[in-house]
Amino acid sequence: MHEAPARHLDIAIIGGGFAGVFAAKRVSKRLGHLNLAIGLIASENHMVFQPMLAEVVGGSLAPRHVVNPIRLLCRNVDVLKGRVCSIDLVKKVMIVDGGAFTPNVTITFDHLVLAPGADVDLSRIPGMTEHAYLMRNAGDAMKLRATIVSRMEEANLITDEESRRKLLHFVVVGGGYSGVETAGQMQDLIRGVCCYYDNIKPEDARVTLIHSGERLLPVLDASLGDYTKRCLDKMGLTVLLNQRVRAVTASSVLLNDGTKLAATLVVCTVGNAPSALIKQLGETGLLPMEKGKILVENTGQVKGHDKIWAAGDCTAFPKEGGGMCPDTAQFAFREGITVGENIAASVFGHPLEPFLFKGLGELASIGHHMAVANIAGINFSGIIAWFMWRTIYLAKLPGFDRKLRVLIDWTLELFLPRDITLLTPQFSSPLGAMHLEPGDPLFESGEPAFSLYAVKKGRIDITDAAGEIVKSAGPGDHFGERALLADHIWRFDAEAKEPTELVAIDAHTFDLLVNSIGSLNTLFHRTAENYALPAEIEQTVAGISPTLRGGTAADVMTRDLTTINAAASLTDAINLFQTHPHSMYPVVDDAGKVLGLLRRSAAYDWLKHHGLDGQRKVSEITLVKPFKVQIDTKIARMVEDFMHTGATKALVVDADDKLCGMVTMFDLIKGQRTPAV
Repeated sequence: MHEAPARHLDIAIIGGGFAGVFAAKRVSKRLGHLNLAIGLIASENHMVFQPMLAEVVGGSLAPRHVVNPIRLLCRNVDVLKGRVCSIDLVKKVMIVDGGAFTPNVTITFDHLVLAPGADVDLSRIPGMTEHAYLMRNAGDAMKLRATIVSRMEEANLITDEESRRKLLHFVVVGGGYSGVETAGQMQDLIRGVCCYYDNIKPEDARVTLIHSGERLLPVLDASLGDYTKRCLDKMGLTVLLNQRVRAVTASSVLLNDGTKLAATLVVCTVGNAPSALIKQLGETGLLPMEKGKILVENTGQVKGHDKIWAAGDCTAFPKEGGGMCPDTAQFAFREGITVGENIAASVFGHPLEPFLFKGLGELASIGHHMAVANIAGINFSGIIAWFMWRTIYLAKLPGFDRKLRVLIDWTLELFLPRDITLLTPQFSSPLGAMHLEPGDPLFESGEPAFSLYAVKKGRIDITDAAGEIVKSAGPGDHFGERALLADHIWRFDAEAKEPTELVAIDAHTFDLLVNSIGSLNTLFHRTAENYALPAEIEQTVAGISPTLRGGTAADVMTRDLTTINAAASLTDAINLFQTHPHSMYPVVDDAGKVLGLLRRSAAYDWLKHHGLDGQRKVSEITLVKPFKVQIDTKIARMVEDFMHTGATKALVVDADDKLCGMVTMFDLIKGQRTPAV
């Protein structure tokens, strides 16, 4: 891999939302002539126009029309797509992960703007993380719309009315802007497409909106919240107020009063939480925090810092007249503008200006060409508010091309039927099957590692730089854990030696399993030691006593072993356990050939599940495949084999596979005999 790149930014802005983008636009406008290095670091290369996401669900807008490339919005800003891993506020340096094929980038900075927005934490409600759909980006909206249409297609095949209605019951959690707008668009979509399905009646499909408060849209006037509920009721939605979701399963939603709703699709629009980066910085104690948000002055400066600024959903930003600014787009982009202006003022040595915006009003689209609005203290509702909603948001949409595309989409939507094409977004599966032919490479040394692999059929040879086999993985074997537990870089080459079928488990799923199941964590850390680099093997071989290094297995093996005949009864085996207590015993046939290893615990478990029948034969129990070496194997070679396989002991056999003895790693390194095991 290449050496990690480094660069310096005079002004570094983190976040590609409204606050970050508009801060970058304003600061580049004010300071562009000074040739300062201004950079914006964002996890995506586009900004999402959040207020229009629900329109994507309903099919009124194409997904690409609610996103804007940041590079086109911020022409004179160095846009860096990546994830900020860590920030040292004292040394003024951050580490940015740009992707699997790119080394981490070290960025030093002078001024820093924190605007990463907020994350979602659904972990407090059992099942919500696993089953709920979110509404945070265009991909979420596309996935939700595709799922609704897919449910309609499935329901059209069901003849039982009750089963069909359960399948077509959709639940939206949260009665704020996002929840109300999403629920309304979902209802419009299912009502608009029902006529195309012969076996679905309009009353079969329904949407339930669950809100924990006394009325919907609590930030608006009470009369508008009540009007919204009446409109949704008239549209056929079920609105449940003063209710909280207690748990979610794949087919039901359990409320706090014990009510159980059958539902196969749950949309969650609540659960905002601090971004991981802000949480990490808050734990250092260097940023003033309150309830997971950064405390800032009304100028956008972080309290106690001259050159650290913050804006958007990650901040507790003071509002003119008292209180804090709400987490809405109209405040976020104006906070960003204020920060941009004040950074320029700071560079020029001018006084900083306070944030004076009080808000122009609030709008929410209900669906079915209806909306509610409060503009300059005046309430609007119905189709007039809907026209205002579309006009105002169209005007605020960045970029003339996006305005034109959205206007065309909205106009066509008034005259043309809804599109019911099912274009299912393809997401990476945590499990992927693949087939390799002999000679096909799986990966090469130095490439990024994405998966853990399990072999279903065939064979994969993993080799080091010298071409020596590190591991030959056959059916039932797995590999890749060493790279995933370390730096996600392959240190070896892997190639199929025969027709091979593999299952790949992606790195994210692997991390979840390893961090959640202790036994898997132990297993993978142990097996990761099997992949030894040539230098590691040489070091270990060099540690063997010179008198042993040239010897063979016959020179160091333990010859007196306690074995079990495969034809013996389990009663005989148990008697042997008591007289010769070991954890594992070699099992041989009448000719002395090795058949496998019998774990004492496995024998006891087998008896418990077979009526304690001690007359059954040892051969009926599944044996462990032993690691074997030939009696004339050189000791140096055995060390390599031990390190490649992860084995700690080996059965020594002759050319006819007859058991001769046992060698342990301890024998090889210390040159001492150990008792039979």
